[in-house]
Amino acid sequence: MLKPLVVASSLIIVSGCDNNLTAQQTEHVVKPAQLSAFEQYSHQANTLLNNIRARKDAASLEAESAQLVTLSQALIKEFVVKYPRCTEYLAALSDVATVLSSLPIDEIESGYHSDGKLPKFDEPICYHAKDLLVHPATVQANARLGLVEQHAYQNAELDIIEVIAHLEQLDRALNN
Repeated sequence: MLKPLVVASSLIIVSGCDNNLTAQQTEHVVKPAQLSAFEQYSHQANTLLNNIRARKDAASLEAESAQLVTLSQALIKEFVVKYPRCTEYLAALSDVATVLSSLPIDEIESGYHSDGKLPKFDEPICYHAKDLLVHPATVQANARLGLVEQHAYQNAELDIIEVIAHLEQLDRALNN
């Protein structure tokens, strides 16, 4: 929280200075920090949630949820470094990550959300990491179908609310 404040303050100070910076001075100008994969995921999930609530068109929501699926794969790779006990479980999911959203909704639910096609695991935290991929893939699959069912937007909203909760659990686990 302090880092963005320092960056913003630095940018305000720099913008108020003379624009005739020497080469030596430009080396010391602070550039905004890149967002981590975790921060990108959090931002994208919240953006998607807001867009679902605003009832954006299905094609836009499909593209946005696809971005979350992609970001989840980077997070899962980072996660297994700290929790190698989850490697087999999450590797099985990663193997189908690119095709998961093209599967029938029932198969996503039974095979991956309910773990029917995934290996058994003993570490509950593995479940939270898995859902960073499964929930957005479910939204993506529903959006591909047009979000035409009566409760489609509500279900998509609940999926993303749940994924944000899983993200918070992972944040606690990774930062302890």
